[in-house]
Amino acid sequence: MAGRSLNSTVSLGSVPRWVALLGIIVVSRTVSTGMMLWFAAQQAENAWTGANPDLFEFSRIWDAHWYRIVAEVGYPSELPLTDEGRVGENAWAFMPVFPFLVKGLMALSGAPFAYVSVAVSLLAFAAFIVIADRLFRHLVGDRAALWAVAVVAFSPVSPVYQVGYAESLGMVFLSLVLLGVVEKRWALVAVAIPFAALTRPLGAPLTILFVVLTMVRWKSDDRRAHIGLTGLAAVSTAAWPIAAWAMTGRMSAYLETELAWRRPYYDGEPGHGWGTGWWDSAQWWFHDLAVWVLVGLGVTVVVIAVLPSTRRLGRVALAWLFAYLSYLVLVLFPQSSIFRLLAPMWPLAGSVARSRPASIVAIALGVVGQFFWIEWCWSVQGSDWTPP
Repeated sequence: MAGRSLNSTVSLGSVPRWVALLGIIVVSRTVSTGMMLWFAAQQAENAWTGANPDLFEFSRIWDAHWYRIVAEVGYPSELPLTDEGRVGENAWAFMPVFPFLVKGLMALSGAPFAYVSVAVSLLAFAAFIVIADRLFRHLVGDRAALWAVAVVAFSPVSPVYQVGYAESLGMVFLSLVLLGVVEKRWALVAVAIPFAALTRPLGAPLTILFVVLTMVRWKSDDRRAHIGLTGLAAVSTAAWPIAAWAMTGRMSAYLETELAWRRPYYDGEPGHGWGTGWWDSAQWWFHDLAVWVLVGLGVTVVVIAVLPSTRRLGRVALAWLFAYLSYLVLVLFPQSSIFRLLAPMWPLAGSVARSRPASIVAIALGVVGQFFWIEWCWSVQGSDWTPP
């Protein structure tokens, strides 16, 4: 499929493709911005803002606050400790590419974090849509690709692509990796992998991706490239924990920092082991129904995986979906952030994009889902413990 001719001038009907993409970007951001403004007008005073904040202040709460700390202060050389002697919440949980980019643009422009971070996220979102469109054209064809990117652009968590979070920028680098693999542009992939791994925690699933591709394409001419990229992804994955160790003098600084957010609310003192987070979470949320919830999730995954429209996405997209889901199963304790953390599985949008009715339904459900995601996860209600 890498050799498929990509028509850059024809899209839906006689509309030039760039016009269609620009329309998806503008309309989707208008919808998300309208919802964010509505909730901002209702927002009570909270730990990050006063009552009724403007859009930019409303866009720099939750993890955006930590990115702001990194952009303005940097990373701590001494880890904060709780009364029990455990590592507390600190900036090492947040990768450096996004906040350092924002920091540089703040210095150049003189604008505050709230404005610059939103601008970076919006521009990165636009770039992501353009790159994802090119990838989807390989996977599902020219016309269906536009439906696929529209499904992604209007998805329930898409407001996060315009706030002070690193998601948009991470999606840019991830889409470059996947596109580069499909088109066999190995230099592009090699450049994008470290940036992806140091923008969002994508290094480990990318390592799994290239292990899978190496195995399934062992006899192909791409084997050496895949082996080399596996090593690069593994090194990129280790780079941030090593940097945290070097700066703080504590070997497990990064891992303990990640666990700091979970212990007070879910895990208690011991935490959970690799691969047990979903079971622990199901018990915490659903108690005696935990087994049935996990069985239901497993059946749902299998059904989606065996759909002909999913299997036709191609080897690279399927390998990525397997790699990222495996990574989540290994490391994640699911809670309210699960919806945002599932966003890197956006190639699945191609599974519904071949059907116009299915795409329209998915877009409509996505718009409705945005309202509930902002209400339940983004807006702050009292001592809110449901982070986005």
